[in-house]
Amino acid sequence: MTWRRLPAAWVALLAYTVLALALFSRTWVDLAGSWIGSPKDPQLFIWYLGWIPHALGQGHNPLFTDYLSYPAGVNLMWNTSMIFPAVVLWPVTALFGPVVAYNLLITAGIALSAWCAYLAARRFLDRKIACFLAGLVYGFSPALIAQALGHPHVVVALFPPVALLLGHEILVRRRMHTVVSGALAGLAAALQLLTGEEILAMTLLIAVIGVALLALMRRDEAKAAWPHAGKAAGAAVIVFAIIAAYPLAFQFLGRQRVYGSVQQPDVYVSDLLAFVSPRQLIHFTGNIAENGAYVGLPLLVLFVAGVLAGRGQAWVRWTAAATIVAVVLSLGPHLHVDGNVTQVPLPWAVVAWLPLMGSALPARLMVIAFLGIGLIAGEAVAIAIKAARPWRIATGVAVVASLTAIVPWVPYPSQPAAVPAFFRPGGDVGKIAPGAVVLITPFSSKESTDAMYWQATAGYRFRMIEGDAFTPGPYLGPHPSFLKSVLDDLDAGKSAARTPDVRARFTADLQQSEVTAILVGPSPGHDAIVAFVTEVEGTPPIVDQGVAVWWLLAIT
Repeated sequence: MTWRRLPAAWVALLAYTVLALALFSRTWVDLAGSWIGSPKDPQLFIWYLGWIPHALGQGHNPLFTDYLSYPAGVNLMWNTSMIFPAVVLWPVTALFGPVVAYNLLITAGIALSAWCAYLAARRFLDRKIACFLAGLVYGFSPALIAQALGHPHVVVALFPPVALLLGHEILVRRRMHTVVSGALAGLAAALQLLTGEEILAMTLLIAVIGVALLALMRRDEAKAAWPHAGKAAGAAVIVFAIIAAYPLAFQFLGRQRVYGSVQQPDVYVSDLLAFVSPRQLIHFTGNIAENGAYVGLPLLVLFVAGVLAGRGQAWVRWTAAATIVAVVLSLGPHLHVDGNVTQVPLPWAVVAWLPLMGSALPARLMVIAFLGIGLIAGEAVAIAIKAARPWRIATGVAVVASLTAIVPWVPYPSQPAAVPAFFRPGGDVGKIAPGAVVLITPFSSKESTDAMYWQATAGYRFRMIEGDAFTPGPYLGPHPSFLKSVLDDLDAGKSAARTPDVRARFTADLQQSEVTAILVGPSPGHDAIVAFVTEVEGTPPIVDQGVAVWWLLAIT
């Protein structure tokens, strides 16, 4: 069978996959020796992709670990542990390692998100090329491409288009059996819960608002749909509860559960100028991975043209309204203009009071907004194809200009998967007793995840007193300690006093955490840390395979 005879949906998937591979080609030429994105955050998810199979294989609870932030441990349901993708990629992780699994996850996340948007567009658009454009705008949007720097729990954005398809089926189309459509919705929501709670919460938020919009726009049809929708909702709740009851119970009732907002408010939001100005031309209160609001003037024009040309169709009006809602909410609780926080209040200030929404990052709503933008841009193309030649030419120019404006960086950033030989298979990490507690620097918390990657490379042979994970407080990392503050200062180029009191407090923290070895790896403050620990321990380290080692207790 030639590609011309393949179903259009499979051709689209192949095309999106090729584009994703081209985008990440710098990494794919050395798939096990580098990872896609930034230096820090990918290591966190590489740790999760390795830990979940390791925990399940050892008979441990995959929702909790004391291999980070020992002895208290970490409730992984309060963190971006991506349990479902980690299980799906288990064979890849087992055969090729978690770095390969991570690279595959990011690449597949982009391609499959685009494909799901394509499938959703097929429900509304009558031209396959228009559907392909909708998927392209969504899956390769600045919002998702920015998140690919290190946030796979956002990049795997299959749920928003799937939710749109199922919501349309339940409320409007109503051809599928009620129980089946509801059960599928519950299954999709549960799997998204185990992939990324934030995208689930945001999609449900826009869905609730969307249902309200539908009820206002088509009251009679909405009223007729309620009995069908009620039955589907019942089936969805049952299926969701079967899968999600234990994970949610552990999250809110289990060990090391977190209270309060885990994110800074009014920081990670869409800047007003970001919609029309490329990220490098404006100031932004957050970081580059969260600055994904750039739509560009050509795509904005195409969006407006699609709304005006298709306004006679209810789905276009509804999609436009829901998209605008998502965009406005992405602006956060106060309007930001070129990095300046104004006192102009915005609707997110109210939404943030809803349970758990205070921990969500409003800027990530642009992921959902780009789904609507892609659908309506596709509608503009579908209408233009049937119009006179001048309109087709003008629309074609707009499409080319739109895609040119939002085209991702090629080649995309890639980082070498460097790790000291000590932690590699066959390295002297094998001298550490299985499950023993160690201190590694750079200290793993919000500033560094190197130690987590080294731990994953070592096959989780040891526990650590550190970790870039939320713990009760809330803190990003273990509870503050004297030991942590000293090591962070030294790695930041600051000095640390070396008085008897300082040495005593540092030693007390080591003993309280049951540390059996100190491993100082490559970091900006390596020499200062080695000098400090040498004075505390009264003996120089053993330099072993790229790591300075102090054995505090007996080794294997």
